[in-house]
Amino acid sequence: MITIKDIAKKAGVSYATVSRALNDKSDVNPKTKKKIIKLAQEMGYRPNVIAQNLVKQRSNNIALIVPDVSNPFFADIARSITEAANESEYVVTINNTGWDPKQEHYILDHMQSQQVAGIIIKPTVFYEPGTFDSVRVPLVVFWHPNKDKTDFIEMDHSIGAELATNHLIERGYKNIAYIGGAGTSPANQLRLMAYQKALQEHEMEVRQDWISYGGFNLKSGYNRIKSLLENDKVKPDAVFCGNDYLALGVLQYLHEKNISVPEEFGVMGYDDIYFSSLPMINLSTIAQPRDKMGKKAVDLILDQIEFQEKRNLENNNNYRSPSRILLKPELKIRGTT
Repeated sequence: MITIKDIAKKAGVSYATVSRALNDKSDVNPKTKKKIIKLAQEMGYRPNVIAQNLVKQRSNNIALIVPDVSNPFFADIARSITEAANESEYVVTINNTGWDPKQEHYILDHMQSQQVAGIIIKPTVFYEPGTFDSVRVPLVVFWHPNKDKTDFIEMDHSIGAELATNHLIERGYKNIAYIGGAGTSPANQLRLMAYQKALQEHEMEVRQDWISYGGFNLKSGYNRIKSLLENDKVKPDAVFCGNDYLALGVLQYLHEKNISVPEEFGVMGYDDIYFSSLPMINLSTIAQPRDKMGKKAVDLILDQIEFQEKRNLENNNNYRSPSRILLKPELKIRGTT
């Protein structure tokens, strides 16, 4: 393995000069710097990343923590974050919590001990204000803005659920059920509250037996619509689903039972993931700009990293005001309503 010492010997300069040249310091003669960089390339020099991290007390690694990486919604966000981070020469490590708060805490602590440059996290549950104040590295949270000291970015789930529920009502559906995902999910809870509010504003009954939680997956949607339509005497004629996977499970069951969509039953999803617009599915849903979410998150984390490095270099106690970004969802009207 080629080292700085090897390059210094070949170039006839000191180790310190080679180090300063490779780190693009301004106090090195330009001709000497150019010679050293050329030699390093020819000799196949690769920086010792571990040693660099010890000096900087951080790596060029950004940790992404999400509840379910198999969900296309989170997979799309991860792709967007990875692409944006790579453009700035950062590498992203993706961590999956499985909607488990204990696992989430463990990963959050572990990533800090690994001296990552920053952490981007989608929490599994509602946390009290101040929960993330003790995090020692730059942090961006996909969650609704509050009074915490870190950067927050999220969709306005209340508006999204209101758009979805009102659309079903406007289409003439009278008995609208809600099939949500994990009961602990902050987004799920916000959507549920907006769904209930929309029904009440239209003087429609909110039936607790038509509200259910479970996995954000196809099987969960299938089983829960089956339970609603086979066991209740009064049956819903539409359902607002917490994500598009749940809606796909609902559509599968309705297809098997020859229940006509949207004439006999309306189905509304949430997320607008890749399969939703396919002609054979054509799902009405609420679109979330996942690319924008990912890129905005990287912009925020890099801004924090730059601010922190500048503060350390200047040895000051300047304070950076946290950013609060709330993005707007969009109603996509298709063939299931």
